[in-house]
Amino acid sequence: MTVDSQVERLICWLKSRPRHHGGVVFCDLVDSTGTMQAVCNSTSFDGSLPETARLIPETSLLVTGLIKVQVSGQKEILVNSMSVTSAAQRFLTPSVRSYDTEILDPSAQDHVLNLRHVYIRNPILGMLNEFRSAAFFHIRTWFEANRFLDFSAPLITPSLLYDPKSAIHLANLSKDTLYLSQCAGFYLEAAAHAHERVYNLGPSFRNESRTNRHLMEYWHIKAELCSGTMDDIIRLVELFLSDLWSSLRTRGRNIRAVLKCDAFEDITLPFARVTYREAIDRLQSHGFDIHFGANIGKSHERWLTAAAGEKPVWVTHKPRSLEPFPYSIDPKDDQLTMTADLIAPNGFGEICGVAEKSFSLDTLDERLIEKWQDTTQPRYQWVRELRSFGMVPHTAFGMGFERMLRWFCGNGHVKDNIPFPRIFDRYPMP
Repeated sequence: MTVDSQVERLICWLKSRPRHHGGVVFCDLVDSTGTMQAVCNSTSFDGSLPETARLIPETSLLVTGLIKVQVSGQKEILVNSMSVTSAAQRFLTPSVRSYDTEILDPSAQDHVLNLRHVYIRNPILGMLNEFRSAAFFHIRTWFEANRFLDFSAPLITPSLLYDPKSAIHLANLSKDTLYLSQCAGFYLEAAAHAHERVYNLGPSFRNESRTNRHLMEYWHIKAELCSGTMDDIIRLVELFLSDLWSSLRTRGRNIRAVLKCDAFEDITLPFARVTYREAIDRLQSHGFDIHFGANIGKSHERWLTAAAGEKPVWVTHKPRSLEPFPYSIDPKDDQLTMTADLIAPNGFGEICGVAEKSFSLDTLDERLIEKWQDTTQPRYQWVRELRSFGMVPHTAFGMGFERMLRWFCGNGHVKDNIPFPRIFDRYPMP
């Protein structure tokens, strides 16, 4: 609470049920800065002790009184007056202000999500939201320090980068189908040819699957550079994550302590690398039923990072059948692409992808035919035109913002790394 005079005036909320002990009522008051005990003593309090004792948690209050500092260093307020600004109407379980991780338990998920507009006050969710806010600041600071331009990309687009089945359609806007953006990549490669180094931190939308690392609406960290190779963009991502964790380390470790997670070790560079072919061979030799051309799944990711000593692992040179059409083909093996995915250890999974991008019209058209059977779709003509106006070799990375936050914080589901999550097969309320 903010102290501005000897006799204080506090705007706050009631954290828990008041405790009535004869001629005194104890109340725990709370706001975003923490908790303070209020003492309503019959000798100095001008209100009704019985009525005060009947107040319900989350009632908002205006309290005046004298602040006292206890021997322990904690503050309490000896209340002169307490008026109800707005009375809470019912109890919620788990408690809105509970400092217990039950608030994140899967068994409470639907209840907490249905009342997210109230549970947003919870201190654990508050810590995660504050961490998110700090990450925004340090990400932007890092990009600015490394000469990247913050570029605004549209959220309504005719052009799809990923599987059309995962696209979210928009109705009543046009006779032709429009979509919510799956990714800002097409627009960033156009911007990179104006500014050389650009980034975007904004929302993306996909209708994929209901797992602990998928959201229907999530935020993307995207960057595009008119230079470099796959090795260069991998090293850039490693430096980005290392510098970002250094800036967020204290907050992150505090959250992991509250969540009772293992301490997050400092990021050591470089990360391990394994080619996709090597990964398939190793997995097969350890009994996994996986073949060339298959996606590397959760169990495979767990094994690969465990084999690396629970450190992050890059899986490089993924098959062209798995990758979007603008990504370059490996000149040494035309079944593969110049791409890599970064897998975080301890089950946190894939958080980032990097790629060299196709820059000639011929190679782009080859991939368009492969993915879409033709090159004439109107939605991609502007992407093709970019290749006709001096496009140069360029690289890009895309990172799931909430996935990265979840890895740093150690929580079980990405839904708790965004204030109002949009989860598959759940009506988005609130």
